[in-house]
Amino acid sequence: MPRGQFYTVFTLGFASAIAVLGMVTGGILLFWHEPTWRIARALGAYGDHLSPLYLSLAVAGAALFFAYWIVRIQQAIVRWSGDRLIAKLNREYNMLAQLQGREYADEFMRLQAQSMIEESEGKPFNLFGREKMLHAAAAAGVQVRRPSDQAAERCREAAT
Repeated sequence: MPRGQFYTVFTLGFASAIAVLGMVTGGILLFWHEPTWRIARALGAYGDHLSPLYLSLAVAGAALFFAYWIVRIQQAIVRWSGDRLIAKLNREYNMLAQLQGREYADEFMRLQAQSMIEESEGKPFNLFGREKMLHAAAAAGVQVRRPSDQAAERCREAAT
């Protein structure tokens, strides 16, 4: 899974959880009136100024608003990142077309796009810079093993 796709799925799940939680809280506040009266008393709004319906709509609406803007901001970041990559590839293409010709630049960009696709499909996604961390640890002489290998080794040691 490419990194951008993982962030999109993660953000959509997080925003959906916020929206559902807000709507459930709004539904609870609609039928459980004690929090409404406590908030009304704290704000000094007595009488019908703050009904349970208005409070539940405000809570659910705020959660939906927050979830919408989380997704909107994340999509703007993804769009900006994609635009940066496209601009970089366009500069490379123009430079190659100027130096070697359009046919060579077309073929080079086709091969580069193909390698980018194959690289993203064949590799597990690099969550939070894990590959750089493992490379730095290996360069420092630290042996990094999977937890399952360590558990299996402990089991063997305990059995002997």
